[in-house]
Amino acid sequence: MHLSSLHLQGFRTAADTKITFQPGVTVLVGENNAGKSNIMDALRHVTPPLDPRERSPYPSRDDLHRDGCAEGQHGETCRTSIDLAVRYSSDNAADLHIYSSAFVHEQRPSQPSKTAQIDTPRTIQYRLSITPPATALGTAQRTWVAGVGNTADRDPEPAARERVRHVYLQPLRDAQRELGTSGGARIQHILERLLRDETERDEFLSNVSDTFTELASEKPLQAAAGAVQERLAGLTEGAHPQTAGLSFADATIQSIARNLRFLMAQTGLDPRDLAESGLGYANLMFMATVLTQLEKAAEADLTLLLVEEPEAHLHPQLQTILLDYLAEETRRSQLRETDAEGWLGRVQVIVTTHSPHVATAVDPQSLVVLQRRAEPVTAPEQHQDESATAAPSAGELSTTTEAAEASAAGPQHVQCRPAFMTTAVSVGRLSLKATDRNKIRNYLNATRNVMLFGQRVLLVEGIAESIVLPAFARALFANDPPRLQRFHGTALVPIDGVDFSPYLGVLATPDPDTGQCIARRVAVVTDGDAGREKREAQAVTRIAKIRQFITVNGPVEVFPNAYTLEAELLRAGGANRALLLEAWKLQRPQAWVADWKSVGGGPADEQARALSALLDTTKILKGDLAQDFLARAEQPFTRDSFVVPEYLADALRWVTEEVPDDHA
Repeated sequence: MHLSSLHLQGFRTAADTKITFQPGVTVLVGENNAGKSNIMDALRHVTPPLDPRERSPYPSRDDLHRDGCAEGQHGETCRTSIDLAVRYSSDNAADLHIYSSAFVHEQRPSQPSKTAQIDTPRTIQYRLSITPPATALGTAQRTWVAGVGNTADRDPEPAARERVRHVYLQPLRDAQRELGTSGGARIQHILERLLRDETERDEFLSNVSDTFTELASEKPLQAAAGAVQERLAGLTEGAHPQTAGLSFADATIQSIARNLRFLMAQTGLDPRDLAESGLGYANLMFMATVLTQLEKAAEADLTLLLVEEPEAHLHPQLQTILLDYLAEETRRSQLRETDAEGWLGRVQVIVTTHSPHVATAVDPQSLVVLQRRAEPVTAPEQHQDESATAAPSAGELSTTTEAAEASAAGPQHVQCRPAFMTTAVSVGRLSLKATDRNKIRNYLNATRNVMLFGQRVLLVEGIAESIVLPAFARALFANDPPRLQRFHGTALVPIDGVDFSPYLGVLATPDPDTGQCIARRVAVVTDGDAGREKREAQAVTRIAKIRQFITVNGPVEVFPNAYTLEAELLRAGGANRALLLEAWKLQRPQAWVADWKSVGGGPADEQARALSALLDTTKILKGDLAQDFLARAEQPFTRDSFVVPEYLADALRWVTEEVPDDHA
């Protein structure tokens, strides 16, 4: 059993957002303010905490999506409630028998007839409608509906719904404070979870009480009591004489925990105060205390472990180790046998992150890319209390296109100003070929590239292009700071080859549920390899395929050259010939004279073709050549330092063009 989807309507930035989750670990990535924390808070609304002492978030008026309206200026037909529809699925239909009131009856795709036999349900849905309070002192109204369509009902079995719980690990943890002077409450919770057996608990407290009694007999403590007694006697002997004594408070879990502190040190050393440990390891200690709650996961069917920004203060290797540990928690839970009480005891992990090391520690299928988009929003017609009737399935909830069609059909909607929207692309929904998915996974594992985090991507063939392009951008946009900033926000991806298809597939294929792509602009820079026989024919085919992809999908442009990077640098003229020559000398100190004699000094096209042919027969390290080319250019880089080949200038200008969201 696992959480399979969450559909949010009207919750903060999520006007209408659907997220798909994978069994095991799902990682939510995206820019700041993309809505990652909103997704986590929504999951905290639809599931109770595993530890009943933990608090779930309370709905506030600010949680209501504003439909583009300014504060206090909602139109009459703007929404007034939040809808959160959550679905759980299982490959084993028997896992869901207790949730019969929430079944989602679905037909297999191979069954075209409406009267075809319906499968045994393997999916359940609960829908929570929240009407936030009208004032700060008001009370939110919550309404649950189980199931979808004609079988939906007002949550007839809440005890079943509450068999799915969550553990929340908040971001920006102050581990030294949480585990130091104020750490008693956390220690108390751990002890109480471990001492649930009453006999075992009584024995522990009795042993501690005996120890306290023994400590109270120590001479310094007795002397302290005697010193007080001497003065107390003088103060009370004329009335009712009093006797002083000194002992420890009654042994309770709370009193014991209040005086305990977590200590830590590297293995082999004596544990010390956390203040003497680095922030990263202290953070891991804090996580470990929270993860002890998973011992209680055996008393739930499914526990969602919600982890926000686990990378804080952790170096890259620790980030990868942490994700692997969390994945192992989910794997172990799948092996857990259903106990006598009928609990499944499954654990599913959902992580938010800004770290490429965390994001690339999982299969790309497990990534969800959240984006912050500015779009004109049409406020939906205020509906009647849907919780009193059947709740629509996730597929029945209106899409942006349907809302636009309804708006065109009549005056039942009010047009509001543009609003920020959370949109989602679940990589698992993109139907990537297995070979392409493996290639992306291996590339991300090897490079930790950030191509899934930004919305502008520049795909190039190799290391040489990735070395020169940042310098070329600085020179090209020296007098255009906004454009240079947009370049800095562009992911530069050297694929070390010419197979662009897997990268275009993941970056520019629309999510079938949301219609959104991960990237808003993808520029492909590739070589034409003119005059290189077989390579030239392959380049023609490659470029044609990319252009065909563009016509079918979306925000992609291809920028081919005629030859190859080094030949194009030479053909561009200006200072480039001298810079290339000096760089060439470093790699060919004995043969450079003969090499450049073959290049000659004729027309630029002839020189470029000759250099391209020379590269086929000469052992040249292209990455080093690019480094040396830039090292000999005048710095800081300006248009006088070198000449940027026109195809590269075109690619840089296109990928950094301002699009509507840039200043929204």
